Order: sequence, then C-alpha cells, then structure tokens
Amino acid sequence: MSIFTRVESDTSSELPIWHRFKQGDIQAFQALYQRHIKSLTSYGHRLTADRQLLEDAIHDLFIDLWRRREHLTEAENVRFYLFRALRNRLLRNGRNDVFEQAEDIDGFLDYLVSLSTEQQHIDSEEIHARTQRVRSAVESLSDRQKEVINLRFYHGMSLDEISELMGLSKQGVSNLLYKSYAVLRTKLSKLTILSLLVPFGELPGWLP
Repeated sequence: MSIFTRVESDTSSELPIWHRFKQGDIQAFQALYQRHIKSLTSYGHRLTADRQLLEDAIHDLFIDLWRRREHLTEAENVRFYLFRALRNRLLRNGRNDVFEQAEDIDGFLDYLVSLSTEQQHIDSEEIHARTQRVRSAVESLSDRQKEVINLRFYHGMSLDEISELMGLSKQGVSNLLYKSYAVLRTKLSKLTILSLLVPFGELPGWLP
C-alpha cells in the first residue's frame, strides 16, 4: 500500500454519470451524492464551524442541482464543480462567521497522521503523540493556509483548480502553499512533509 493516500474520485468514470444525471436519471443523481457527500462535508468543515449552516448548504446545493440539471454546464471535474458551488453558496449566505474558526479538522488530521504511521509498527501512545503534534501544526495555520493544504493534498486538486476555487492567481496559490510548508516545517518531521510533497514533485528549497 502506498504511504500517500488521499480522497479522490475517478474523474473519467464520473462523466457518464454526470451526463445521465443531467438527463434526469435519478440513480445517477444518487450516485453523485453518495460519491461526494463525504468530501463535500470534509471540505465544508474547513470553511465554517457552523454544522447546521453547512448541512443546509449541501442539502440546498443538491436540490438546486436536480432542479436545474437540464441547464447545467458540462463538468470536466465533477468534484471541483461541486466544491466551487458549495464554496460560493457559503459565501453568498452573508454570515460573518463563514470561513472563520472552522473547528472540525479531524478527517484531515487522521490523514496527516496516517502519512507518518502507515507501514510502521507504532503503539497507540506514539500515535496519540503524533496526532497531537499534527493537530498543533494544522491549528497554527491560518484559515486560508488550512484550505489550500486541504485542497492540494487531501483532495488532490491542481494548482489551477485551487486558483479558480479560492480566487487567487496560480502564483498566489504557490506562495500560500510555500508559506504553509514553512509553518508545518516547524511542527512536523521532514518525513511527514516529504510524504505530502513528493507525489506532486514539490520540494521547497529548504528540504534536502
């Protein structure tokens, strides 16, 4: 098993499902929901700590998708399409606490901890200690740093996709990632950080 595992979907296999959904296939619609509800919820928790607000936003998102299915554009990447729609919906709600003080980071923490424990014989106390170190590292990031790291490494999005989703230039995304790496470097082992970066060919100059 590879040490690098992330939440992702098979983009090519989803396009036929998306096309059937647009044609009114209820089973295709249900398949899209089942495939993406977990990752949408995980991403939404990066943006707001208001669970009810997030649940309502996701519910309304899928209702609107079904109602407007015949008029939707083609989606080359369904997950990215849904993430962008959810982010825009949360932004439009006008509440001041959106994108601030998002507290539910357990899924991402579990993922980061798995990078440094997978394929190793480590007792529960050490795993707990690493979890606390990872939690401290992630919580030291700004909200935007958490979001860019989450999108890049947990959801596997490209720099171009993140750029469009977050409303930043591609260089702005790269700069934000670099600053995030610098923060994590002070908290986590180089092995954990390398496990994040190597699959994407991203090695900042301060890494060997």
